[in-house]
Amino acid sequence: MFIAMRDLTFARGRFFLMGLVVALIAFLTTLLSGLSAGLIKNNVSGLMNLPVTHIAFEYDDEPNYRASLVDRSMWEGWEKQSGVNAAEPLGHTVFNARGANDQPLELALWGVRPGRFTAPAVTSGEPLGGSEDGVVISRILADKGVKVGDRITLDRVLTQLRVIGITGEANIGHIPIVYAPMSKWQEATYGPPGGMPPGEKFPEVVYDYASVIALQLGASLDKTRIRAIDGELGTVTLPKVEDAYEASTGYVDEVRSVGLIQYSLIMIATVVIGAFFAIWTIQRTQEIGLVKALGASNGYLLKDSLGQALLLLGSGTLVGLGAGLWVGQLFMKTGRPFMYVPQTVAGAIVSLVIAGLIGGALSVRRITAVDPIIALGRDR
Repeated sequence: MFIAMRDLTFARGRFFLMGLVVALIAFLTTLLSGLSAGLIKNNVSGLMNLPVTHIAFEYDDEPNYRASLVDRSMWEGWEKQSGVNAAEPLGHTVFNARGANDQPLELALWGVRPGRFTAPAVTSGEPLGGSEDGVVISRILADKGVKVGDRITLDRVLTQLRVIGITGEANIGHIPIVYAPMSKWQEATYGPPGGMPPGEKFPEVVYDYASVIALQLGASLDKTRIRAIDGELGTVTLPKVEDAYEASTGYVDEVRSVGLIQYSLIMIATVVIGAFFAIWTIQRTQEIGLVKALGASNGYLLKDSLGQALLLLGSGTLVGLGAGLWVGQLFMKTGRPFMYVPQTVAGAIVSLVIAGLIGGALSVRRITAVDPIIALGRDR
């Protein structure tokens, strides 16, 4: 590392600029990792909060929460299967609504049965079940000014809801969730606009439908058995993590877009660092020829150059990582969709360093081709 350290000191201006480029790439990589995780959480935090292993949809090649419709025979059929710990109907409908002072709101109304595992835990106020029209809202709506005790009126159907509790962050498709008793959700979704005329009740058939079935399956149920139950009941069952997330609107496109940007950044890092060391090696041809004429081996020179690249990458990456984490904290304080997952950030940073080392290794390998006699005599 003697030559590498001497070069770093002698050409500190050039290495500073190169380190700055590495730091900027590491900064963007760290920031994108946080944005990616934040977007995923903002899209499917309601699903992440659900204590389920699988979600069953109405059979469809591309199941999604808005189009799925399951009936009572389906969720009761799942409940009767051996190996099923619990099966709960879950309603999902997106509404435009009006809050206090005619405040416009867009919300996803989720119907759940109070007291069951799908019901949300509240951070303030009362849990579901205390009143027929009482609902629990996501913290996102509370941040917009909706309070416990406020009235929410759903557009088109004119169903009145009363906020009785607030839960943590819960979104689906970037829309905040309002948890309502299942019967209230069924009346708002399948009942006539404006509700039933005075003195009349909703027909019983209204209460026989939901959107999906939230499942807690035991380990004894393998994929073959799940497919057999799906075939019998007319459902399609997806594991909660990833597959059930993909049924949320926009989830797949967002993950792919951010992932493409991250891969592009790593490719850019490989090319930029490789180009830098290629030019640096060409400029040092005479020096390398002199060192080789004095007896230095190719292995020694390669180790020295790669050590130099690792030092540059390591220091630049650490600076970029620190700056990215700091800016990310500022983003989170402003309520923007941003979240650090240590494994994701570490994976992106390690990939960046490895890609940079590969680019550097491909460039400095020309050291082995330097002929000491030609290198020393090239100016004569």
